[in-house]
Amino acid sequence: MPMRNFFVVLVICCTTLSLSAQCVFSGKINGYAFGRLYICEQFGDDSKVVETITTDANGEFAFNFTSQQVGLYRIHADSKDYFDIIYSGENIRIETNVRNMKSSMKVLESAENQQLYAYVAQSELAEYKIGILRELVKIYPQGEFLSSAEKELNKETAFLSTCLDKAIKLKNGTFASRYLSYFRPVNLKISESADKKMSFLSRNFPMNDLELLNSNAYHHFIVSYLKKYEPSEYTNAVREILDYLKQGNQEIFSKMFDYVLTGFETMGRYDDLYDLSVEYGNSCSSDGNLRTRVKSYTDLRIGAKAPDFEIETIEGEDVALSKMKSDYTLVIFWATWCENCQVEIPRINEALSLFKRAKIDIIAISIDESEDDIRKYVKDNSISFRVASDLLGWEGKIVSDYAVYATPSMFIVDKNMNIVSKPITGEQLFSDVEKLIKF
Repeated sequence: MPMRNFFVVLVICCTTLSLSAQCVFSGKINGYAFGRLYICEQFGDDSKVVETITTDANGEFAFNFTSQQVGLYRIHADSKDYFDIIYSGENIRIETNVRNMKSSMKVLESAENQQLYAYVAQSELAEYKIGILRELVKIYPQGEFLSSAEKELNKETAFLSTCLDKAIKLKNGTFASRYLSYFRPVNLKISESADKKMSFLSRNFPMNDLELLNSNAYHHFIVSYLKKYEPSEYTNAVREILDYLKQGNQEIFSKMFDYVLTGFETMGRYDDLYDLSVEYGNSCSSDGNLRTRVKSYTDLRIGAKAPDFEIETIEGEDVALSKMKSDYTLVIFWATWCENCQVEIPRINEALSLFKRAKIDIIAISIDESEDDIRKYVKDNSISFRVASDLLGWEGKIVSDYAVYATPSMFIVDKNMNIVSKPITGEQLFSDVEKLIKF
């Protein structure tokens, strides 16, 4: 074969391979003409948008999975409803209704997603019924109606379990079957010994599949495990899970440890955050963000000394934390590009009278690297409190000293340089500020 023809054939072959690698996710959502769909990678409850597409006049859409990793993807609509799909390298074609996207789902192409919806399409209504029946059984007095409700609860629970087992067994070894296996009930007595618990977990919930990190499988299991305990026992339950995870893959341990920390942070259980960080912080991977988070819970816990700093505001004023004159100082780490900051910074600015009553001064340290961006934001939003930045982003010394791993991060510090509060949300901040007002 002439060399020129050889190259032509080679180019054609490479092009064909490239096109065949483009897996198409397409379908139709009845009742959703010209509607937006947000295609999101899913890690537990966190959705990260990877693409936004729009349906046509018939509610039809198409999206090419070209470089996405295998895993669960959550498709959000403007209605806030969503449905999940599994991408594993095959074309996916679906049809559903915008009013009940999961229960009316028809998977026209993709064996993985047919397996997934053999359970999901059945589970939505069953789980709704089970939720109502459990509450009813919990509060209803003894009598014939209670017996009927208990019987109906057992019936729906058995139905859901049967649907799950059938879906898992449709084809073993697929991402769908491995994913669904973590939705099995955690049939474990909390009174069992630690050894028996470990044995049960290793047999039924082996958490060593890295691909399942790209889903909510492990997260669902952890929540199901915690539900067997009273809230006062959550810390011990989490220790059991983390002790089990420590025996396996370090990346999975670190991801789940991070997830657990988020849960305790949301509940405001700061003592537990400190204890767990001390006990398990050294077992996490080299993930810098997680190690910074652990430092935040240990070295910068409530009651610890706040690191002193000196910084120049964008107005040219030199500010030192130790020289602030008010009873308290609110130190905020933020950024102009941070969506939560775009909500909270103006709210704080509008509530300056509340901070004044509590004798709280404010210094907002931006982690932006562009002074122009900071100045524009301050001007556009008429920010009245001190704003500063060393323009070093995440690499700044103050950011490092305060173990900032997310924005906004907030610290209320008293005159003695003690951290008295670390609010996570604006609501928590305003609640903590109100407690400091001396009537």
